[in-house]
Amino acid sequence: MTVIKRTSVTAQISDYLRSQIESGVWKVGEQIPSETVMTKELGVSRASLRTVISRFSALGILKAEQGKGCYLMTNDVRSTKDSFSSLSHRDYIDINKLLSFRLLIEPYAARMCASLKNKAHAELIAKLQKSLKHMQDSVDNPQNFIQADLEFHKIVGFACGNELIGLALTDVFAATVKVAQDTNLVFGFEHGLVHHQRIIAAIESHDAEAAWEAMTLHLQDALDKISDK
Repeated sequence: MTVIKRTSVTAQISDYLRSQIESGVWKVGEQIPSETVMTKELGVSRASLRTVISRFSALGILKAEQGKGCYLMTNDVRSTKDSFSSLSHRDYIDINKLLSFRLLIEPYAARMCASLKNKAHAELIAKLQKSLKHMQDSVDNPQNFIQADLEFHKIVGFACGNELIGLALTDVFAATVKVAQDTNLVFGFEHGLVHHQRIIAAIESHDAEAAWEAMTLHLQDALDKISDK
């Protein structure tokens, strides 16, 4: 049985997928082993495996079909060798800067959103739920997931009563597309989904302090993970 033992789990899973493809064990047009089979064979979490499969899917190497499984579309995996290399020190600095800026303004925006009343509050919750659903539906499409993720935060920014926050987030996200992509690469999909659910719950219950704390935890958790890299 192959077991992943080295530090970078996703990098080792990537190496494994690449070797299966390059060696011809997995053939173009055929279904690859299920997540259940591979997690047991490699001794890794389903979350880590899904992160790598999503990256291969984004590059057009794999294609997930809902209810059917995942299929190999090409055996040309040259693009993965650069795509899955560790981020540079500069990349991590840029992610840190973006998250630190957001930590200054987004908890305030979340707290103000929890204070909204009546129609404005109901409309906000509907928008946030729709954005969360878009994220959930896009776990196999990194580009769409990132767009939905950023849209969630812009919705909070514009709804909080100070549109300058929404405008600031719109501008900073537009100027840091690569950083946003790198952030998602580091943290994967589950990180955003879990925290967004908590933020929505706090805003929906009109708990301003819980909304502040949920947004702060979301961004601080990401910053803490970056400091460990």
